[in-house]
Amino acid sequence: WIGRNTAVMILLAVAIGMIPESGPHIIFVTMYASGMVPLSVLLASSISQDGHSSLPLLAQDKKSFALAKLMNCGIALIVGFGTMLLS
Repeated sequence: WIGRNTAVMILLAVAIGMIPESGPHIIFVTMYASGMVPLSVLLASSISQDGHSSLPLLAQDKKSFALAKLMNCGIALIVGFGTMLLS
């Protein structure tokens, strides 16, 4: 199911990338390494995931954090779906 639904996996990867932690990204790295998901899913996950680097911004200004995450996720969606369409 995972390999046949690349678009859903891109959306899931970007949604999980909104979590300001670095751990969830390992799921998509592992799935890519085992051949379960294509490169487009890994790229979307990698772009949307910023690890712990956004936590200081969240503590300082929640509006700026939300704007930065929305921009990050928008770019991740464009790259993820663009890569999916090219392959």
